[in-house]
Amino acid sequence: MRKLLILISALTLMVLSCGNSGSENKGSGGVGTGSKKYRIGITQIASHPALDSAREGFKAAFKEAGIEADFDEKNANGETANANLIANNFVSSKEDLIFAIATNAAQPAAQATNDIPVVFSAITDPQSAGILKNNVTGVSDRMDVKQQLELLKKLSPNIKTVGVIYNSSEQNSKVQVEDLKKAAKELEINIVEKSIVQANEIPQTADNLVRETDAIYLPTDNLVASVVSLITDKATAAKKIVFGAEAAHVKGGALITQGVSYYEIGKEAGKMAIEILKNGKKPSEIQFKTMPLNEIVVNGKTLAALGISLPEDIKSKAQIIQ
Repeated sequence: MRKLLILISALTLMVLSCGNSGSENKGSGGVGTGSKKYRIGITQIASHPALDSAREGFKAAFKEAGIEADFDEKNANGETANANLIANNFVSSKEDLIFAIATNAAQPAAQATNDIPVVFSAITDPQSAGILKNNVTGVSDRMDVKQQLELLKKLSPNIKTVGVIYNSSEQNSKVQVEDLKKAAKELEINIVEKSIVQANEIPQTADNLVRETDAIYLPTDNLVASVVSLITDKATAAKKIVFGAEAAHVKGGALITQGVSYYEIGKEAGKMAIEILKNGKKPSEIQFKTMPLNEIVVNGKTLAALGISLPEDIKSKAQIIQ
């Protein structure tokens, strides 16, 4: 009898042990799913439509792939000190991956860790930003400015002088202005550049640009993005075209853009993150990339206010928003 009780006890322990082993292998994705729920820190330098769209696109990539993730979303509210703190906290909490939106968020994230994968988006020139490391990859928003200027010339062939307003403390913006000047030279367009470092400088600067130029180009600049409507209102009142680098500018009153979709940029970055987390790829095995200029967006109200008729080849491709 005693031997029988010992045998029963041993079998019971074996069954319990097997049960515990099975639950440990299920991960945090739920009972019996066999999947892991990943922990991802999202650091964003500031809120405006383009960067918010990149964040939503990133999360959508996981949803569409059916991969569970806990997203710890943090916003630095435009402060580099906050971005540093966020990055260091993500490293301390040992996130599975960090998604960094914009240069001033990605730089602290890249500096804070050599081990945790960092995927970036909305960075014009990651190389000059100094973030390209073995654990870092992502999607750049650098655009073909010459293609954008060619579209502007189609709308208004007599344009000779284009103004640009940008934050001289943003590396992204300086790179875009250099690209703009190079492209303009090839197309025999003169560039008038005005740099600012604070939002309160923009009203007077915008007045000067409207007076001195035939049209205004808005780069993907976080400071400029925060006051787009101020610039576009002044330009439209003076019957001057504002060409935006991306769709958020058009929503803010710019006439037109031929740019990238920040939602698609974020989604592409999400796919890279999935390759790293789910499929075991190293960031160093995934080359950072740019996206094609695949969307033309036109502000219908601005179009009417300027009295411009769109050429048929542009109209047929454009999305008109009101």
